[in-house]
Amino acid sequence: MPTELVRTLVSRGVEARPGGHNQQLTVMFTDLAGYTSISERLGDRVVPVLAEYLEAVSAAVLGRDGTIDKFIGDGVMAFWGAPVPNERHALDACAAALECQRLLASQRASADRCGGTALRMRIGINTGRMLVGNIGSNERLSYTVIGDPVNVASRLEPLGKLYGVDIIIGEETRTAAGDNIIVRRLDRVAVYGRIGGLTIYELLGVTECAGFVTPEWARTYEAGLAAYENRRWLEAIKLFEATAAIRRVVDRPSELLIERCRFCLADPPPSDWIPISMLESKG
Repeated sequence: MPTELVRTLVSRGVEARPGGHNQQLTVMFTDLAGYTSISERLGDRVVPVLAEYLEAVSAAVLGRDGTIDKFIGDGVMAFWGAPVPNERHALDACAAALECQRLLASQRASADRCGGTALRMRIGINTGRMLVGNIGSNERLSYTVIGDPVNVASRLEPLGKLYGVDIIIGEETRTAAGDNIIVRRLDRVAVYGRIGGLTIYELLGVTECAGFVTPEWARTYEAGLAAYENRRWLEAIKLFEATAAIRRVVDRPSELLIERCRFCLADPPPSDWIPISMLESKG
């Protein structure tokens, strides 16, 4: 258990015995992209590379009053709102995620200059009522969070690979953070283990950064998504193509939605069609 977490638990009188309570919190999962190939290529030399990444994520989390839950191989699990109460838990989690990506961008620039290993990461964030506390047995405890919102967050992280984006947040996080964040509404999906649809968003920025507003390409994409959901597939295709043209880079979400629109045009769905993408695997 991290030293700072132990100090906080002791200072708040949290006893080292099993127990917990339900609370509205925000949880984050991170993962290194392509870590398996990096590890195979570097062998033992991967240790300092991994340490650099974990240090960057830890600094970003702690800098925004987060709690580092655990390191899971090349991944990090962290949460906000406990053990110290924090009404801004969703916003702070988003800000920490953006800081993680900023630090990794700096690392890549340095690696390109010095011939090092450039790192990329994916992040999933979700908010909801979850059980927080000392989970385990009398012999071995872990101060952690469990529950459906945690499971959803762990499913959102690997979706970054499918959609080609760095940070995906759930609809509860988007609601909790409100106008303090800039997002692109990506899609509505049914993640593994859940029947109902979940709106997912790409996190782009926070409004506390002066001059940062929703970019034109994001608004164009969302207009295309609305057209797709309302069965105006030809219009949607044009808007998704315009999104890529405005960005002047490959926009993977637009490519995915264009494929869906063309499929719908070729084989129109029934009148009771619900535009939810079914994701069969865990990621």
